[in-house]
Amino acid sequence: MLQFYSHILTLRFKHRYFIDELFKSVEITNDEETNKLIRDLDLIIKPFPGGFNLLTSQPELLKTTNNANPLMFYVNSKDPEYINYTELPNYRLTDKLLYFNNLTVSSSTNKNNLLLHSEEFVGDNEIIPVSQAYITIPQFDSKKKYRFSDASGNEISAQNIVQVKPDSGVFSISNLPQSLIRYYLDSTELGKVYYNPTPIWKKPLGILELFTNDLLTQFEKSGTVEYVINFNNRKTTWKYFLISPIYQKFNKLSIINKGKEQVFNGPQKQQVQLNPDVLVFESKNEIPLTEFSEDNFQLVDNFDLGTHSGKVILKNLAKASPAQLYVDELQSGEKTYSHIYI
Repeated sequence: MLQFYSHILTLRFKHRYFIDELFKSVEITNDEETNKLIRDLDLIIKPFPGGFNLLTSQPELLKTTNNANPLMFYVNSKDPEYINYTELPNYRLTDKLLYFNNLTVSSSTNKNNLLLHSEEFVGDNEIIPVSQAYITIPQFDSKKKYRFSDASGNEISAQNIVQVKPDSGVFSISNLPQSLIRYYLDSTELGKVYYNPTPIWKKPLGILELFTNDLLTQFEKSGTVEYVINFNNRKTTWKYFLISPIYQKFNKLSIINKGKEQVFNGPQKQQVQLNPDVLVFESKNEIPLTEFSEDNFQLVDNFDLGTHSGKVILKNLAKASPAQLYVDELQSGEKTYSHIYI
């Protein structure tokens, strides 16, 4: 007897770095507990570059009495340079991850798509610190009442999260499964941590949890559900270093774009290694890193702003690469450069 499978969900990871905006290097895996849940719910996962489809022969099985056991997926990237071209300023590889779930969704510019993050792109709200044993509450006040819950808002027993010392804002976690923990002051959420008790854990880029009750409700309302996770591309200040002494012979060098606008300042002389006369051009504004850039920068001499004319020295300057980033730590923060040597 043939079984009919309903297409429940399509989930896409999108990234503005790529020309087709599909984050194809994303890799989705899951643990044995989720594998068992997939079998119990008669689900089929069909991956494709940049996402996956979810099908089932019995949608009604998605309705469960225990919303505490979602489908959990590990999110990683097969491209080691993803962190260089992705705009995630407060993400740290060592002790933070990205967390997504479908409990709260928002509409994207494409009304058929539901975003699994609070803003247009993945950002600080999705960056969660990882804990193996403790939660530290900043600006703790012993006179106030704090409480803890799971991702769904279900209260966590005081036996599982215990204050280390009286008047201390540090709480120890025990006898809980790997999961998101939210902490509150009265009814105000103060923050979240992702708890994993495993001493040695290969932390993923992110965790994606799909709660089947909410997925079924969305499917029954609108048909096949389309989730989207949008990543923005990093913007950097580009600096061209003209290393060869041949450029010293020109009278008045400048860099223009295809619209014949001077979008770089300079040149300024700067010492690089033992060469004291390297000519350096710096972009007036930050420029997005992209897989294929539509910008066409040219090195010209004696460029006239009025007539937009000048002698072209280099017709197509090399574009910035995600592999070449330089972070300058300033008093007011950090500034990220792309260094390009000519």
